[in-house]
Amino acid sequence: MLRIRTTVQPWNLPADDPAFLDAVDAAIRWIDWGDWSSFRTEHGSPESLEAILDAANSMWRATRRGLERRQNPTVTAANAIATRDAGDEAARHLAAAWDAAYGRQPDPDKAYDQAVLAVEAVACPLVCPADPRRTLGTVIRDLRNQSSRWRLTIGDRLGQPAEPGRLIEMLALLWEGQSRHAGSPNSRTQTPAEGEAAVHLAATLVQWLGHGVLYRLP
Repeated sequence: MLRIRTTVQPWNLPADDPAFLDAVDAAIRWIDWGDWSSFRTEHGSPESLEAILDAANSMWRATRRGLERRQNPTVTAANAIATRDAGDEAARHLAAAWDAAYGRQPDPDKAYDQAVLAVEAVACPLVCPADPRRTLGTVIRDLRNQSSRWRLTIGDRLGQPAEPGRLIEMLALLWEGQSRHAGSPNSRTQTPAEGEAAVHLAATLVQWLGHGVLYRLP
């Protein structure tokens, strides 16, 4: 049984009370939805709760990871597809990044960190598989140094496979925008907008790299 210490029972709280939302979020996270069929009769499901929240135009959306701030449905679906199609490691980092950006306890620094890790999980084995200390910075360096060996499935203005320069810029934008070094002159806390932007950029990069948009020439 889930027990939450509050001054009043959760069902007596106003629907917009943060404590009520926290109780709902905690309840969803508590249940192991991997075996959700055995809980369905007893606890309902996030899908049924989401139908109610959606009908009420709630700013909150119910998922099996808890409550999250509702986004444009197309954006949410695109992230879900990128997460679903990614390898296990990249998918875990993408899911954690999204939750840190849009969950009940937002953490922009974590969202950004997890976004970088998601891209590294796909890009590092592709570009520098033999480097045991590889990072996204290593990927960017190697692509810049060996750009003639790589192409994109997207065509250039002449209809030929484009060089990887634009993709490298996307990778560099994500990598260089991260405040990684505590105590350094440039160390700072990421803003919520930065964390959210990093998540969406990472979802695009993970999907591109995982679907062969960047490929090595023979």
